[in-house]
Amino acid sequence: MAFHAHGKHRYRLWRADCNTARPHSQIAWQTPAKFASTFNPRRSLALRYAKGSAPAPVASPAQQRTTHAGNEPKTGETRGDVI
Repeated sequence: MAFHAHGKHRYRLWRADCNTARPHSQIAWQTPAKFASTFNPRRSLALRYAKGSAPAPVASPAQQRTTHAGNEPKTGETRGDVI
């Protein structure tokens, strides 16, 4: 069990280092902590639509129809000899 606890501890250390202290190429070699401190959420876009988070669709949804191929029996119908 001590081996498992040691592994969990090492993982937590690695994750903390990777998520806060280690620079990442995708964010211009900044640390995630530094990048997060410069991030300004754009709340105005989220609050633009009072009834929801997206504008109403342009087209209405297609109506659903249940169709049977000519060779399929309808509900409750049998064909031919039933054994």
